Amino acid sequence: MLDQMSSLPIPSPAEQPALTITRDQDPQERYLPGGPALDGAHFAQLERLVYLSKPIRKAAGYAGFSGWMTLLAGGLSIPFALRNMPMLGFSIVLAAIGTRELTLRRRLMALDIRSARKLAINQLLLGGAIAAYSIYMLIQAPSTSMIESAMQKDAMLTSTPELAGQLDDLKQLELLAKAGMYAILIVLTMIFQGGAAIYYATKANRLRKLHKQCPDWAVRVYCCVQTGLRPGLHD
Repeated sequence: MLDQMSSLPIPSPAEQPALTITRDQDPQERYLPGGPALDGAHFAQLERLVYLSKPIRKAAGYAGFSGWMTLLAGGLSIPFALRNMPMLGFSIVLAAIGTRELTLRRRLMALDIRSARKLAINQLLLGGAIAAYSIYMLIQAPSTSMIESAMQKDAMLTSTPELAGQLDDLKQLELLAKAGMYAILIVLTMIFQGGAAIYYATKANRLRKLHKQCPDWAVRVYCCVQTGLRPGLHD
């Protein structure tokens, strides 16, 4: 019997019937090598997913730029802040926020809905860190300004009353300029980081719309092609 079965002809791969998708088949089934082929309707769903994900890719590009700039600003400042503990702490916080943004950018590319909200929170943390450091610098102003230090080092400046009076005016101007600089920095931080947080938050609605309109198998294919990650990542 075994000899008879071994003598039966085996069809070659070219002669085996090809499998195709029919309407009776589940469109969300996994497509493995040698399994069912995709038809025009499935490619149309993939094209729609790519179209709907265009704003997400733009947001991911912005997150990449913002993350790298924040990380470099914090990392490159650390060597110059080793003797200044407040500045050192601020630099480390900047580097951590930048690293976090780059991590969340990858999850945003994987179409994780929660990543958009977390990116918004990350921008608020960045804005809070910059504002807190600016307020600290305003409160912890040095007891002597640069002009006062110059007057103390040069006896001629202190011995000339007319010149000393003019330097007092410059000293007040220096303090006002410093206060104005940090105040402008706080306002700009509120505008840019607040705007970035709102921008990321709107992308959460885009992601919800995408997941509702596109099948799960198409999202999985897109995520694997873009990042090699599966959607819905957890921390």
